[in-house]
Amino acid sequence: MTTIVTFRNAITDARQEIEVTPGQTVRQAVESSGFIATGSSFSVRDKNGQVVDNQAAADYANTVLSVGLPGDRVVGGRHTGAS
Repeated sequence: MTTIVTFRNAITDARQEIEVTPGQTVRQAVESSGFIATGSSFSVRDKNGQVVDNQAAADYANTVLSVGLPGDRVVGGRHTGAS
């Protein structure tokens, strides 16, 4: 069975559907997909704004996760305003 997670760039709003593999973390899925530049510092958040970098990517099948800079204020796919 294919597991797809949609990643959303919190800065540009670009989206990409990624096929994730069993045992892959969310961070590994983003890095291997080429969705962001190699070596970039980032965090991935769920719809509640919780960092999910080290969670199993397959747990987020058919959902949208926001990829942004560490410490930015992205919640649920919306930018809540940086201070």
